[in-house]
Amino acid sequence: MSDDTLLQIYIARHGESWGNVHFAEGEEPEYKNEHERLDPELTPLGVEQAALLGERLSGLRFDAIFSSFLVRAIGTAHEVWTRQVKPAAEIEVLRDLVESGTPWDYAGYPVKTIKERFPEVKSVEFLGLDEEEWGRFEREEPHESRLERARLCMNYFRSRFEKGENIFVAAHGGFNTYLTKAALGLTNENDFGFCQENTGLTKIKYYVDGRVRLSYANDTSHLYEKMPGITFTL
Repeated sequence: MSDDTLLQIYIARHGESWGNVHFAEGEEPEYKNEHERLDPELTPLGVEQAALLGERLSGLRFDAIFSSFLVRAIGTAHEVWTRQVKPAAEIEVLRDLVESGTPWDYAGYPVKTIKERFPEVKSVEFLGLDEEEWGRFEREEPHESRLERARLCMNYFRSRFEKGENIFVAAHGGFNTYLTKAALGLTNENDFGFCQENTGLTKIKYYVDGRVRLSYANDTSHLYEKMPGITFTL
């Protein structure tokens, strides 16, 4: 067996968002607009968590950086990008990476606004599911459609990168379970999920001999100095 890799994928959940805080506290605040409700920003702690993740990954040069189109994920990718040796790969925003359960017709912030806030964003696009198809999947068979969407993303990554590259993906706690399943060739049969803390990091290796390996999942060791309880919970 060869230890040479075709591709190594680093998947992270975004840092803490105001949506996470409100959910944990059982609050339902009055939102000013749909963006606050459906696309909450990172909290100051969330930005710090993302920065610590970026520091952890700063010694690894990514050939590509991807993010969901929700700003909590883009903000997390931004903190990783900021700490890459320059010139660094620009951020490619894939709408297909959006969190499970996000209303299919939510368009998010305008592309112009995203690029003004995050100039390193290269593009914002769908891979293959158009909005009508995405909406039908979410309404009719969401569990299987989300895995199919994850497979679409993984097939795209594998079609683009096959020469030993490293790529980073910033997405969401719910959808990252489907991404990991898709990467490892798992199904929804046993309804198995992966724990996903804020900025928890998962690494998957594709080898030249066809093997796929999960190196680690939901690794939060970069948060130990700041949040020891999230790293080692009894």
